Amino acid sequence: MSNKFYEWWKNHRKVVTYGAFIILLSFYFSPVVKEAKYKNLCIKYSTKGALTKFNKDDIGETLLEETGLNIDELAKIEGYKNCIN
Repeated sequence: MSNKFYEWWKNHRKVVTYGAFIILLSFYFSPVVKEAKYKNLCIKYSTKGALTKFNKDDIGETLLEETGLNIDELAKIEGYKNCIN
């Protein structure tokens, strides 16, 4: 019985080792992926909030002229700044 297992292991050890490495690596990177997903959602919602704020408020033509950006781009920058933590 142990001889059959040894023969199987000898033939499949690379596949099993690479598979185990990939599984362990995915568990290691799982929190990083979750954090990136949460940060993207935060940026999305903060951008929507900043966009409504910029549309309601008069942010002044000087800010738009100084930066050369439009209101959508300024809202994206503001959303990113809110979620940088």
